[in-house]
Amino acid sequence: MHRGEWVIGLSLLVGVVGCGSSSNRASSGGDAGPDVFGGDDSADAAPAPDAGTDGMAPVGGGDAGGDGGITGPSGRPYPDTYATIAVLSDQLPQMNQAQMQFAASHYVGTQKQVLPVTQALRALNQNFLVLHYHLAMWQSAPNVDFIVDGQHWGNDYPTVTTNESWFWHNTSGQRVASSADGKLLMNVSVAGFQQYWEQSLEQQVADGDYDGIFFDSASPALLQGECGGSGSTQDPRLAGTAARDTSFQELGGQTWIAAWQAWIQKLNDDLAAKGIPLIPNTSAFTTTWDDTNYGLTAGIFSEGFAGTGFAPADWKASTNELLKLAAADKIMILQNYLSSSGDLATRMYYLGNYLLVKGHHTYLDYFAKGPLEWYPEWTVDLGAPTTPATTDVSTLLSGGVYRRDFAKGSVLVNPSSSPVTVQLGGTWQHVVPAGGGAVDTSGATPGTLSMQPVTSVTVGPTTAEIVLK
Repeated sequence: MHRGEWVIGLSLLVGVVGCGSSSNRASSGGDAGPDVFGGDDSADAAPAPDAGTDGMAPVGGGDAGGDGGITGPSGRPYPDTYATIAVLSDQLPQMNQAQMQFAASHYVGTQKQVLPVTQALRALNQNFLVLHYHLAMWQSAPNVDFIVDGQHWGNDYPTVTTNESWFWHNTSGQRVASSADGKLLMNVSVAGFQQYWEQSLEQQVADGDYDGIFFDSASPALLQGECGGSGSTQDPRLAGTAARDTSFQELGGQTWIAAWQAWIQKLNDDLAAKGIPLIPNTSAFTTTWDDTNYGLTAGIFSEGFAGTGFAPADWKASTNELLKLAAADKIMILQNYLSSSGDLATRMYYLGNYLLVKGHHTYLDYFAKGPLEWYPEWTVDLGAPTTPATTDVSTLLSGGVYRRDFAKGSVLVNPSSSPVTVQLGGTWQHVVPAGGGAVDTSGATPGTLSMQPVTSVTVGPTTAEIVLK
């Protein structure tokens, strides 16, 4: 699920690639309702269980490892991010040629593009990554379109609706719809559903020449908030922690989490055999009761990561999960949103948290009004990390902040509600971004960076600072 409407059409106008929007096409998330990041997050709840990296599936879609060796089905590489900051943008809007050149040269990729737009971007950068967008365990509502064949917006509802056993039903025998946006919950344990989903995904990836699949609304933790209500198209059996604790006859006596894990691992492995990475939207790992193993796929998309409103226990649980996934060399796309492009404290907090957990295939995006934005702090050159790898963020706590050192500098992250002053033990260069935001029709890079010599730096509440040697 993504905030806002950024819709790509088929038009290729003179000097313009991309874009007319249409009211019956999918939003950037394919969902019309509000974002749901997991629900039932208690400020004083215990951190999520430590799943570790054991049991994590190998990275799907090509060769894996810390050498930048992950590729999509056509061999385009997912670039190694260990010593750089890499931005994978959300669905891009209508762009003229100058903006197209900017996107192709500044972002490593995007998602949800029809093939003509993808081809135009790859004419400027042959390794530009484009992900296919598809809902995970849901059928798009009948009036919500997605790219069905690489070329056209449409919906496969007319096919799916003829297979009643594929849908999840409440005790009244009715299909269950999300209260957020009307998408329909599927029964992930049904063989026919599994086969159709896999075959249609493979065909859609081939048709659109995509480099992987962004699998939206994937977390079982969503069920409590979107489907566990008392309405006629809801299923109260899914309320609370039922996804973890309740065994369902419809799932062969399994819990929802267990059935989801069995389904997602098979789907990931089958797609990986075709070179296709599967990247589910797992939300931000702050639903403390959710013990789903999110290491079963090639990667994850963490929407809402590093939220400035996270309770300390939630921040630690979320950060530790990301560290474990990075240690397993998973593709990680970390995305969040800005109240305005000038919210520098939040920008630096998102960037700082990204740097804190970044592995070899970790990509970032944050924006205010739309994904065609650029922020000067994304150009900071820290080099490769020198702090030993960890899966426990507590080991990075130093002087009241969480610190990770790199060959050319350090990042200092403060998730608390109080400022912390850090003595640097010498003169460093404090990175100070200015400007940034929307990329205008000239395609010029917005914003600038300056450096200020400092011997100490105060890291404000829920923000981060970067200092260079």
